[in-house]
Amino acid sequence: MLNLIQHLIRQYIIRSSRLSESAEAEKQVQDDKNKFFNRKGAGIVETLIVIIIISILVVVVMDRYESMVWEARKSALQTELSNLRQSILLFKMTKGRYPESLKELISEHLAVPYKDTLVRAKYLEPYSVDKDMNILDPFDMPFAYNSLTGKVWSRKKGFENW
Repeated sequence: MLNLIQHLIRQYIIRSSRLSESAEAEKQVQDDKNKFFNRKGAGIVETLIVIIIISILVVVVMDRYESMVWEARKSALQTELSNLRQSILLFKMTKGRYPESLKELISEHLAVPYKDTLVRAKYLEPYSVDKDMNILDPFDMPFAYNSLTGKVWSRKKGFENW
């Protein structure tokens, strides 16, 4: 029984010393934090660091966003050029000539038999047009068109040969 009591007392002493050591260590950490945050200008320095980090992240994200927008515009240009070329070809097949301008693709209608009826549709439903009804590419520039050859292309520098 005496051994059991001695054992319990030793365990109590060990635990007490550990608690006091951890309490002292925690107090030391708290004192260090207080010293750090009580310095003059410490709040301003941390705020500036956070602003700098956020600014760097914004620059990286904006660069990535702009490159994604550029790639999307290139893809849209390819699609729109393909649609325009198919509309010009369809116009030539039905009318026997190339359209005088791209505006004619928007204004002229095509009658196509479907089952027992005739369906009327425009040769082209453009994505975007300016106030003069010129068809615009994804870079907001009017497409260039040669009515003698039926060729259509973008006026955006770097995309003229697409």
